[in-house]
Amino acid sequence: MAEETLLEIKNLVTAFQTEAGTIRAVEDVSFSVKKGQTIGLVGESGCGKSVTSLSIMRLLPKPFGRIESGEVLLDNQDLLKLPANEMQHIRGNRISMIFQEPMTALNPVHRIGKQIGEAFMLHQPEMDERTIYKESIEMLRQVGIPAPEQRVQEYPHQLSGGMRQRVMIAIALACKPDILIADEPTTALDVTIQAQILELMKSLQTASGMAIIFITHDLGVIAEVCDEVVVMYAGKIAEKAPVCDLFQSPKHPYTQGLLSAIPKLENPPKQKLQTIEGTVPDLMNLPAGCRFQNRCSYMEAPCQSQSPLLEKVNSTHFVSCHRWKEI
Repeated sequence: MAEETLLEIKNLVTAFQTEAGTIRAVEDVSFSVKKGQTIGLVGESGCGKSVTSLSIMRLLPKPFGRIESGEVLLDNQDLLKLPANEMQHIRGNRISMIFQEPMTALNPVHRIGKQIGEAFMLHQPEMDERTIYKESIEMLRQVGIPAPEQRVQEYPHQLSGGMRQRVMIAIALACKPDILIADEPTTALDVTIQAQILELMKSLQTASGMAIIFITHDLGVIAEVCDEVVVMYAGKIAEKAPVCDLFQSPKHPYTQGLLSAIPKLENPPKQKLQTIEGTVPDLMNLPAGCRFQNRCSYMEAPCQSQSPLLEKVNSTHFVSCHRWKEI
């Protein structure tokens, strides 16, 4: 795998203004993405995964969402400082995104071909209509949609959920991006279609060499497709490590809780699944110390008063926990 770093997120802080005050949904998040690599962002709903991806794309809802500080470096160029028109050229061209729900992400009143063709029209204006039409059909063929010449003329409601997700992938990959952000692309699909979509993404990545940021709450998917994993909790990074290290030797109690909750074939039938007791803290009323303290069986006095730093376990494994050496 190439070691060339394409994207580097440094100390990202993203906040939302609400009637009750300011909420920091992402706080001090840092990670990098190398060419050809798949990075997984994992955690419970509301932990900041999707907000991180929207911050990278500068697609936060206005005027309530804003990036307070940090850097998003693409080839050492800070995307947060680019004018809006330059960022529009990056978005969909250098970095593309597959959104969570294809039925709402696709425009219901436009044909599939027109929606794929918009990416070519925006980023490759030299292409004529006939070429765009041919390329749109070719993109549908590449993502495994049967009879693409017919499907290109159809509307989103005429396609199954799996096909709509493949159309979203075709749109995202139309301009051959360097980085693909996939925000829970298989959540609404059945297991068979999910496996097909994951296999498709891996084969397209192998063919093009693009990097992928894969957002999910499913650790089984993480194990299947990712090289490295970033575990998020209440807006901060709890742990980040290569996927094998994370599954074999998790250091954060939250990561251990997530892994222990996975059903195992060797468990006796009808046995209750393990759970992480308690709830995620309110982002408007965060505890003074560790954000996981109210759910952690290892909690001691320092955990209540001091926020843990992201410490180095080894050269590639980092954890944010006061007691990780004792766990």
